[in-house]
Amino acid sequence: MKEGVECSFLRALYDPSDAPGHYAPFGRIDPSQRGRQPTLLSIPHVGKALMTDWFDAENHATRAFEMFERGRWAEAEMELRKALAFHPDQPEWLYHLGIVLESSGRDLQAKAMFEQAAELSPDQVDVVVSAAIVCARLGESERSLHWLDRVLAIDPTNEEALARRIEMLVVQGRHEEAETAFYLAEMAMESSSPMCLLEISVSLIARGQYRKAGWCLREAMKMEPGLPRIRLRLAEVHASTGRLDRALQLCGREVREDPGNIDALSLYAELLETSGRHTEAVETLRRILDFEPADLPARQSLARLLKRMGHPQRSLVEWQILRKLDANHHGVDIEIGEVLMQLGRFAEARASLLQAHEQSCDQLEHLGPDQVELIRLSRMLLDVHLPEEAVVLMEAAYEVAPDDPETLRLLALARYNSGDIRGGVTISRRIIRMDPGCRLSMHNLALAALQRGRFGISWEWVRRGLRRHPGDESLRRIRLRILFDATAGRFHKWLEGCLTEKA
Repeated sequence: MKEGVECSFLRALYDPSDAPGHYAPFGRIDPSQRGRQPTLLSIPHVGKALMTDWFDAENHATRAFEMFERGRWAEAEMELRKALAFHPDQPEWLYHLGIVLESSGRDLQAKAMFEQAAELSPDQVDVVVSAAIVCARLGESERSLHWLDRVLAIDPTNEEALARRIEMLVVQGRHEEAETAFYLAEMAMESSSPMCLLEISVSLIARGQYRKAGWCLREAMKMEPGLPRIRLRLAEVHASTGRLDRALQLCGREVREDPGNIDALSLYAELLETSGRHTEAVETLRRILDFEPADLPARQSLARLLKRMGHPQRSLVEWQILRKLDANHHGVDIEIGEVLMQLGRFAEARASLLQAHEQSCDQLEHLGPDQVELIRLSRMLLDVHLPEEAVVLMEAAYEVAPDDPETLRLLALARYNSGDIRGGVTISRRIIRMDPGCRLSMHNLALAALQRGRFGISWEWVRRGLRRHPGDESLRRIRLRILFDATAGRFHKWLEGCLTEKA
């Protein structure tokens, strides 16, 4: 090794096997060695330009480290990028740039830096773990598993990697594999891991095995009481097993100790709403929005809760803010339309429901139909006199559930209201075959026949309906109308005959 050279990059030029086992922060050089240019120049294949570039890059990296320690992220990022412009394959600089980007919330860019650093230094556990963590945070569970497997190949007893692997398998719904990974982790380590116990409890909760999940969480809490999220998971278990008071107690304690914990506040608001303490739930959701004004799930929960509490105007305000934050948020136009209908603002409701109809049609093309949502939206469209749009949605719902009575009744109603009497009659007759006593279908068939002037058929449907439902007022009204229309028709014909004879 050449005397006086502290830089990992230059050491790699002379002897790659002599590279350091870990990174100094930002690859700094001992200041006492900075001026020793003759040693470098004495190496034939290292030119003067390369030497100058290297020291310029090192100076930028050193300044970046100073900015990093002062919390001046933008300047640290700028200096690191300048350093990497000279030598883009320096893994330690890439790694620290990833940290800076991660600290400023730019996970996607941080992922690129961490992964590049991990490829360049595959034996550095901290670098590979960072790549796995940021992939997990971005929802790329398969990619995260790839990096975690790389970590465990280097260090099979790495607790964080073992726990994260269980977590990613649970995220993917691979619960049996997660359980196997948990038992392998128990065998790999000398004692039980509280982190692994916490992650396997999530899988047990998802599968409804609350008793086992509670045991795992209590054991983890004994080993490490301050483990993040452990009280919240235990609160979930208590809530799922009917011990709502205990769940509220644990969650409330977490909120008091960490008032800015969004996960804890979200669960606390949910538990308060479940227990009927709606006013406190609203206050808790407001606290979340004070910390995170763009938290869409919290704002959605607040809007729905306000509507349930009978405050449609306040609910409308929250839904409108949500739509401004995310115009394509699923279901927001339906909710706004429903609240506007409650407020009696039907023209605005029609406009909002038409937008919801367009989004539902797009969803039909790309994601397929959602039966419950289609029925709900169709009912609202009929309420604001948009039957043609309702028919489109109900036809899609009918394809999914052709034998569902509710779907058939709503499709028949949409067809009648859109003027498709023949289509409505076809569906109503099918319902009668499935349910001979369906009062609504007999009413619709009688009315459809009456509108087409078929008094005999209409009378027969009324007679059948009153035989099964003798007190039904709507069928009685149709019977009176048949008698009136038939009498009026006969009188009209008699009058025409008289006039013809006189002529």
